[in-house]
Amino acid sequence: MPPNREPLRAGRNIERSSGSGSPAGALAASASESEAVPTKFGRMVGQSPPMRALFALLQRAALCDATVLIDGETGTGKEVSALAVHENSARSAGPFVVVDCGAIPAQLLESELFGYERGAFTGAVAARTGAFEAADGGTIFLDEIGELSLDLQPKILRALEGRKIKRVGSNTYFPIDVRVIAATNRNLREEVAAKRFRSDLYYRLAVLHIKLPPLRERKSDLLALVEDFLLQQGVRDAAAAPIRSSDFIDMLGRYRWPGNVRQLRNYLERRVALGEAIAPPGSETSMPPPPANDDEKPIVSLDQPLKVAREEWNNVFEARYLDGLLSLHGNNVSAAARAAGVNRVHFYRLLRKHGLREQELDPLEDR
Repeated sequence: MPPNREPLRAGRNIERSSGSGSPAGALAASASESEAVPTKFGRMVGQSPPMRALFALLQRAALCDATVLIDGETGTGKEVSALAVHENSARSAGPFVVVDCGAIPAQLLESELFGYERGAFTGAVAARTGAFEAADGGTIFLDEIGELSLDLQPKILRALEGRKIKRVGSNTYFPIDVRVIAATNRNLREEVAAKRFRSDLYYRLAVLHIKLPPLRERKSDLLALVEDFLLQQGVRDAAAAPIRSSDFIDMLGRYRWPGNVRQLRNYLERRVALGEAIAPPGSETSMPPPPANDDEKPIVSLDQPLKVAREEWNNVFEARYLDGLLSLHGNNVSAAARAAGVNRVHFYRLLRKHGLREQELDPLEDR
């Protein structure tokens, strides 16, 4: 292993301390597993059939060391799923390193993944450890793998197949002991057909292919998700009672939640913080409709200063615009950013601002 390692900054390093081969035996094991399928795996909860099936797949993934590709819409819990697999695997004592391939500019991503040697480029005054090195002995989670440039894809493929890497500016390969879990909200089969993603890399990633259900397909889990949120936040009975009510759960079930579980949790945090009923973000009641003609005017709050009222309207508009644009483009962040006329990194920051993506370390900070 190369000397002079330095801490990884752009990725997030989360460390955790710690049947029969016959067909009849396999069937018996399968039946036993189905009876024992939990309603919680890692930080994920759910009792619906899609989630029970998902937990069974994640359990099996944790028992082996194969590469995993997790497919799901924004906010469905791809990173939480990957972390749960890691924490229940033989690598649980090792590091869990997260790299968001979509949030880091393409020209910087190679050095973030593989590290670099001193003098590799202007400003490289000291050697630096990359994400693959930092994850040695554990798991590296490559989020938004579909955003990889075609130039970088062969290098990821080499790391997967040969389990060895080289730093930028070096001619020497060295071995790594890393499990790779990747995630995307794109349809990588379509990306392969469009020649935007290498087929050999796709098949190497999708040894185990797991698809996460969106919240709109598992609304029977809303009560379990609310109960888990209240438990995690330590909300007491008096404050929790209105949120546990059947009317409130029914109200939640009337919305599609394009941001899925992440959006739901952000909404519940706001609901608890404000202590009063509020409409879910992006719902029809969260902003007055535009006027139908020149004579009609939208309803505005006149008990607020102009600056505050305008900021609230701008925030509601941005949230609904981002939700709609993501839905229009099948949750493809790059395509949505292009349609919005902004660069992808800025679009990611807007998503995080409105709770449609998890708050993470800005890849351009601390540079």
